[in-house]
Amino acid sequence: MKTFYEKDPITPVTQQYLTEQQAKQQEGKEIKNKYVSFLLFFGITIFFAIVGFFLNDKTLLVIAVLFFVILVAAFIQALIQRRVAMMMNTKPNLMLPKKDLDKSDNIYETKVIAPPFQLDVYEQNELPDHHYILNPNLTGEKNIFNCNPLRIFYFFNFYSTASLINKTSGGFQRHGAVFFLGSPQDVSFSKFKNMFSIKKIMRKLLITSPEILDESINNISNKPLPPKTKGLLAENYFTGAYPSNIFYCTDAIWQQCVALLFNKTDFSIIDACDYTKERAGLQWEIGQIINHIATENFVVLINTKTDLAALGESFKNSWKQMDAASPNNHANASPVRFIFYQWPDREMGKREHTNILYENYHQQALSNDKIVALMLQSKKE
Repeated sequence: MKTFYEKDPITPVTQQYLTEQQAKQQEGKEIKNKYVSFLLFFGITIFFAIVGFFLNDKTLLVIAVLFFVILVAAFIQALIQRRVAMMMNTKPNLMLPKKDLDKSDNIYETKVIAPPFQLDVYEQNELPDHHYILNPNLTGEKNIFNCNPLRIFYFFNFYSTASLINKTSGGFQRHGAVFFLGSPQDVSFSKFKNMFSIKKIMRKLLITSPEILDESINNISNKPLPPKTKGLLAENYFTGAYPSNIFYCTDAIWQQCVALLFNKTDFSIIDACDYTKERAGLQWEIGQIINHIATENFVVLINTKTDLAALGESFKNSWKQMDAASPNNHANASPVRFIFYQWPDREMGKREHTNILYENYHQQALSNDKIVALMLQSKKE
């Protein structure tokens, strides 16, 4: 663990698996243009097709056809995401009413002299083991830790591939229902019969007004889903899981949705994988998190592509500007905690699957259990 105090400059943290030079090269690295991948994949497809044709090799031709099908499916998905993003960016000409919302929806104008800021950066693999006995049968009263199911608010970077995988395949749903704002990447082409049905279906999914938002909040589900339920991924598919409550909000309503969900959840995971200072959406959320969630009730996930210096400064600046009603406005406030997100370097528990990919996700879910255990222990303290 590395600790930064209020006056310390926040510098990149080197993982034990990377040299210092490699860490600096990857720190804050921009995500490549996704269309370059399409062109590369298309080139590979053409190569197999040409070689297979001239050599009269049926195997290479079959590979070329499979690559072509994958390429078409990926391209259709990209078009759907672009169309969905345009619809979500729509800003209707309406004024959101000043409703009788919870205390968390008020904008506090009273500023304070914030307590000293402290940031602890862990590597996931150095988190202490927990002592919970895992429960193989999730119920409405007992989660994987044999505790009352949690309600987890999952914040993440839109368009971050790492975040897309973490929030649906990381096993956090074994601990309780997960809540997050849906991104265009969360809308699979499997929801659409054809390209012309996107607008019609998205009108049913999109939250465009306070009334629709209230209805969505009232329809929140916490009932566990049994193993092998369609739609569950990775470890969740084998153990069962609590549902993901997804809110597809337009730009006109998403901040109000965040405000309402603060009072509907117990813990928060801020997935800042691939974070850069240009991602303004998460910037606003960081300020809200400091004002509404005690530091012992959230952790921040980072990876080698996270601009750690920019992210740390954003938390530090939000800390200095916290509101008087913030749960962190007291002398004994706990440190903000960043966790360097890693695949486990060793087996976390008993091997369950012969399939290597499934087993990797199983071990990752067990490793993620330590993140949840860390938050539960902090809350007890």
